[in-house]
Amino acid sequence: MRKLTMLLLAGLLVLPLATGCGSKKQSHGGDATYSSLKSAFLGDHVYFDFDRYDIRADGAAIIQAKAAFLSQYAGVRTEIQGHCDERGTEVYNMALGDRRARATYNYITSLGVDGGRLSVVSYGKERPLDPAHNEAAWARNRRAQFVIVSE
Repeated sequence: MRKLTMLLLAGLLVLPLATGCGSKKQSHGGDATYSSLKSAFLGDHVYFDFDRYDIRADGAAIIQAKAAFLSQYAGVRTEIQGHCDERGTEVYNMALGDRRARATYNYITSLGVDGGRLSVVSYGKERPLDPAHNEAAWARNRRAQFVIVSE
């Protein structure tokens, strides 16, 4: 995960030099750089501790990389999805997932990303990444996940 974040940041720093300008890209058609950065953007998730929604240091680094991507590609709109592990009631987990997504939204907008390009939704425990019933799976399921809704 850290490697993808570093690649994402490195790509965003090199891209303006490689293209000869610092302007924001509007079209991504056959842009291989965009495709690889998009994969990293979608692949890195912000993880949370049990029953918490505060942004950890590793999550802050991921959000910063996502903010850099969104700054580079001004036409991208994204949804921030809040997720929980299977423990707890459906109602509680929907609320916790919302707090996780909103904490992520607040952090990324504090970095200068226009909140109008972002939406927030909670899925609670309904969309686990890992269906196993153990601590390792639960840790992967406690996340905020970014999904691109338009490019």
